[in-house]
Amino acid sequence: MKKILMIASAIILLASSAHAQKIDKAGIWKDTEKGTTGVWSLGSDKVAEIVTNSVNAYNKLDLNLFLSYFADEYLAKNKKNLTKLFNEYKVANKNVFSVLPLRSTLNNEKYTYVQLYSNRSREWKNGSKSKENIHEFYVVNDTTNKIQDIYSFSSPDQNNEFGLPNGGKYYSKTDTSTITFSNRGEVELIENLMKDCNKMDGKALSKYFADTVSVITHEGRKLKVANSQWANMFDDLESVEWKLTMVNPGKITNTDPVSGIVVLSNYKEKKKDGTKKHVSAFHWYMYGLDKKITSVSWMERPIMP
Repeated sequence: MKKILMIASAIILLASSAHAQKIDKAGIWKDTEKGTTGVWSLGSDKVAEIVTNSVNAYNKLDLNLFLSYFADEYLAKNKKNLTKLFNEYKVANKNVFSVLPLRSTLNNEKYTYVQLYSNRSREWKNGSKSKENIHEFYVVNDTTNKIQDIYSFSSPDQNNEFGLPNGGKYYSKTDTSTITFSNRGEVELIENLMKDCNKMDGKALSKYFADTVSVITHEGRKLKVANSQWANMFDDLESVEWKLTMVNPGKITNTDPVSGIVVLSNYKEKKKDGTKKHVSAFHWYMYGLDKKITSVSWMERPIMP
């Protein structure tokens, strides 16, 4: 939904329900694709009640009642995941502090956009917990009175035990800082690297690495590997089997996008001379600004028969 929402603060912050009904229009609703502009008017209390009732059903974990407020198209895409989520919850609660139904004059739309602000706390049956502040847009069809879609934005509570954008610590020579998850394609890179490694395609490996890569082996040896050398990586090998068990990309908070990738895996190889290796490995990859691996270090322990 490529539209820009700008709402006058007078509606959100100042207007009580009684006085708000006297406001004919406020704010701007832009369709950036069509280049047209409309204005907002307040929607009906009935539509706001539909959304509020769906939230009440959510808080009770009444799945059937909750799903009854949604359009068939939405359920076709989301019912399976919603059912799984409800079954995993022990407690879920949205403490709503603002519900604002708005209609747009733009493009003769027949929908009411209900803004809902709340504090959400959840506890899963596995013991996990989360707290966050959320801002949601419920798109309600004015003809069917069904929720067509939800757009959600969240800000995690700083006491949240999981789901925070950063955490942990990185210790450098001069300072410490938190680690932030990175999402610049690092996971996909490692997954594709594994596939090409299992194919024993040395030429394909070169595309993942910088021109020169710093390597520290599990024995502590320090090497410099030129990009052209990856083509010969499998010359003395008969077979390779590499299976990932975890890929965790992160970066130092409030720094450039250079990231580190922690990879846990099981690795098995057989050399042409009959030598075999089967290990559990811990790799640390550094990922440069150009999305190429610049360094690798690893540790390993044997997996006994």
